[in-house]
Amino acid sequence: MQQMPSIPPDALEVHRERVAGSWNILDGGVLVAAGLPVPIAGTDGCHDFHVHGDHFYLTGMNVPGQVLAFDPDDGFTFFARMSASDDRVWEGSPPSLDTVRGWTGLERVFPREALFAWIEARRQNPIAVLGNRDILTSPAGYEVPELDELWLTEDTGRTARLAHHIAAARRVKDPAELKVMRDSAAACRAGHLRAMRMATQGMTERELAVEIEAEFRRRGARRPAYHTIVAAGRNGAVLHCTPTDKPFRNGELVTVDAGAEVDGYMSDVTRSFPVSGVFTPEQRDIYSLLLAVQEAAVNTVRPGVEFRELHLMVCVELARGLVDLGILTGAPESLVERDAHALFFPHGLGHMIGIATHDVGGYLADRQPSDRFGLKWLRMDQPLKPGHVVTIEPGLYFIEALLTDSKRREEFADAVNFDAAERLLDFGGIRIEDDVICTEDEPEVLTAGIPKTIDDLEAACR
Repeated sequence: MQQMPSIPPDALEVHRERVAGSWNILDGGVLVAAGLPVPIAGTDGCHDFHVHGDHFYLTGMNVPGQVLAFDPDDGFTFFARMSASDDRVWEGSPPSLDTVRGWTGLERVFPREALFAWIEARRQNPIAVLGNRDILTSPAGYEVPELDELWLTEDTGRTARLAHHIAAARRVKDPAELKVMRDSAAACRAGHLRAMRMATQGMTERELAVEIEAEFRRRGARRPAYHTIVAAGRNGAVLHCTPTDKPFRNGELVTVDAGAEVDGYMSDVTRSFPVSGVFTPEQRDIYSLLLAVQEAAVNTVRPGVEFRELHLMVCVELARGLVDLGILTGAPESLVERDAHALFFPHGLGHMIGIATHDVGGYLADRQPSDRFGLKWLRMDQPLKPGHVVTIEPGLYFIEALLTDSKRREEFADAVNFDAAERLLDFGGIRIEDDVICTEDEPEVLTAGIPKTIDDLEAACR
C-alpha cells in the first residue's frame, strides 16, 4: 500500500511547474500513467510493481493503475485508483482523496473512473502519452476504452518532444531528492560493509547476495535498486553476473555490484575485494591501477565537463596502465583510438542515477550513441551540470569471450599480449563504482563511506 511520499508536496509542485513550463502546450492534453501490475501465473499475486519514473517524479505516488493528466486550461488532474470493497479484503484500503491531495499538493484529485470523462471531453484534440504506455495497450486496466474508440489519437511527435523535456527536468536533482538519495546511499553502505565482513571461503555468491539485500531492507530500503551482482573469480568477468551456487575460494576476488532503493530513489555501488581479506601482489597491482583511475575521474566531475570526454580520458589512463603491466603494447592514445582497450573495459564510465538506476536523460536530444566498440555501451553523452548525480564505474576484466575471439585476436595482434591476458582469465574482473553529485565546486561522493582503498578494504574484510 502507498505510504506518504518521501518528496514533500511543495517540492512535487516545483517538479510539475518546471515540467509544464517547458512543455508550453496551447491545446490538447497529456496522460502520464503509473503502469499496471503484471500477474504471476498460477498465483494470486503480481510481480513487484515498479511505478514509471515520470509519474513518480510528478506525483510521488507509486500505486499501479493511476494516471496524472494535464491540459493548458485545468492544469494537472490526478485520477486515483479507489479499490472496490472486495479488493480491500486482500489489499487493504487505499488513501482517501483528501489524503492524496495532501500528499501530492494537487488540488484536482478524482477517482479513476472519472478519467473516461476527462478523455472524452478532449476527443479530436492532440494527446501526448508519457509514463507507462500500457495505457494504450491495456486501457481496460485504467477503466477506459481504447483511444481510437473515442476518436482520439496520440500525437507521437508531441509525445517525443515532451518526453525530452521531462527527461531534462529529471536530470537535475533538487535538495529534496538529494536528501532521499543520501538515505539510499547510507543503506547501500550498510549492505556493502556486511558483504565485506561476511564473505569467506565456502560461502556462495547467492548466500552473500541474500545477506546484502537483507541489510538493505534493515536500513530502510524497499528493495534492491536492481538485481544484485555477486561474482567471484572468473565470474567477475561476467558484467551482469547473476549470483550462483559457486563457493568462494581463498585467493579469489569478489565483485559486488549492489544498490538500494529507498523511497523511490536508487543507489548503485560496486566494490571488489579478496575472499581471504588480503590482496595478492598481482591483485594489488591491477586494483591499484583501477583505483587511481577511478579516483581521478571522480575528482574531475565538474560543471561543463563533457562526460564522453571523461570516459575517453579514463580509457587512455587504463590503457597506459595495461601497457605498464605488459598486457597492451603501443601509445595509449592510439590504443584507445583503435578501441584495443575495450577488450578489457568494454562498458561505459557510468550513467545518471535517481528515480531509475539508469536514469533518464543520459543523452542530449541531438546526440546519438556511437557504434564504436569502445563507445557503443556509453550511457551518457552531455556536459555535467550542478545537480547531476552520476556513477563513476571503470572496470578491468579478462573476458574469455573477447580474448579468445578469432577476429579480435587478428585485429589486435600487434596491440595485445594475448598470452599474458589469458593467464589472467582466473583473475576474472574488478570494478569500482561510486555515486557522485556534480556541484558548483568540489564533487560530493554520496558513497564515500564505503571502503575502496586497499588498506580500508583489507581492514573491512577482517
